[in-house]
Amino acid sequence: MEGSKFERYIVRKGVEHPAGARVIFSGDLIADAKTKIEYIYITGDVAVGTGKDFPPHKHNYEEIFLFLSTDPKDTETLGAEVEFWLGQGDDLEKVVLATPSSVYVPAGVVHFPQIWKNVSRPVLLIVVMPTTGESRIEPVSAGRLTS
Repeated sequence: MEGSKFERYIVRKGVEHPAGARVIFSGDLIADAKTKIEYIYITGDVAVGTGKDFPPHKHNYEEIFLFLSTDPKDTETLGAEVEFWLGQGDDLEKVVLATPSSVYVPAGVVHFPQIWKNVSRPVLLIVVMPTTGESRIEPVSAGRLTS
């Protein structure tokens, strides 16, 4: 309700993230917020986090990736297959997700790309970043990827 003393805590329209996601909650939108939340619908096969503008990276805060089904009659099937790459060098590892899942990425762990395959229906991806203080993102070379 406009004029409410709590209106400053409501985000009614997020902002576009450079990687295509929508930021729905952050310190830029709510002054006291320490957490950032983004979401995006994946609607077809795509590779995310492979380019110069958005490469594999690490940062000084943790992230939680939520891969959610959009079919209310089948919430146990993701509707896609996702390769989620974690680590770098000798520790580089591909994790494959085909069911609704969450992935916790601790601070300092390199992650990306995400390679989406066999997308049969939209998938909702939500990213939660419970940050404190100033956040820093550091692009890195993850190493050699092999599907």
